[in-house]
Amino acid sequence: MTTYTVNTDEIYSREAAAHFSTADHRVLRGIRYVCETLNIPIPAYAERKIPGRPPSRVIAAAYAANNAGQAPAPLTYKRHQPASPAAVAAAKQAQAERQRRA
Repeated sequence: MTTYTVNTDEIYSREAAAHFSTADHRVLRGIRYVCETLNIPIPAYAERKIPGRPPSRVIAAAYAANNAGQAPAPLTYKRHQPASPAAVAAAKQAQAERQRRA
């Protein structure tokens, strides 16, 4: 089996990074495939991005740093206290008076 030496200077050059930073995702997929096939480390500009929206990652990381070991509080509204029987009777009486006037 013949062994070939691959010069990776062009792949890791600034010019390549500038060119491929505006390339289509299919081109970057091809670069990653070639590098993985040839067992060459993938350049930083061709590495996959972390999925998800960047602001959500930043917020989640900040929350985790500020609240280490705590579970997030549930997003619920505070329950209203039940009305007293006197308040319920007054509301029903006011509603009955409004209906009589109408």
